[in-house]
Amino acid sequence: MTATLGLVGASPSAAGPNCDRGYHCVFYTDISSARQSFFNSDPDFSNDTFDEYNVSGNGLNHPVNNNVYSASNSSTGNYESHFWDNTNGTGFLFCLNPGHYVNSASTVDQPGTQSGDPLPSGLRDRASRLTLPGRTSTDCF
Repeated sequence: MTATLGLVGASPSAAGPNCDRGYHCVFYTDISSARQSFFNSDPDFSNDTFDEYNVSGNGLNHPVNNNVYSASNSSTGNYESHFWDNTNGTGFLFCLNPGHYVNSASTVDQPGTQSGDPLPSGLRDRASRLTLPGRTSTDCF
């Protein structure tokens, strides 16, 4: 007789699509476009560019600041990705749980906040800062 144990929820090593293990990634348009990967928090996106080719080169070398359309969280430390409108720590926009992503090319918008949903249009082109808290009670994608 063999016993198995099933765990529910995202594990500390959950991987989001098109984002290397341990990183928090942002994309110029959809999750196949040019990417910028962050291992740690970044208090100011103004010095960052979408410098990783990814699946397509759409947006390659464009500035990250106020140009995020999609995002993916591949945290190995169970960190949420929190995105902010302002570099001073105000203007919370949205967050992603480990292993989750928002893809602006998606046409599926499930009730609530689900992994793989499109990023709502009012939240696009606004992210200026990334913080990486441990798991919080915030309702994240």
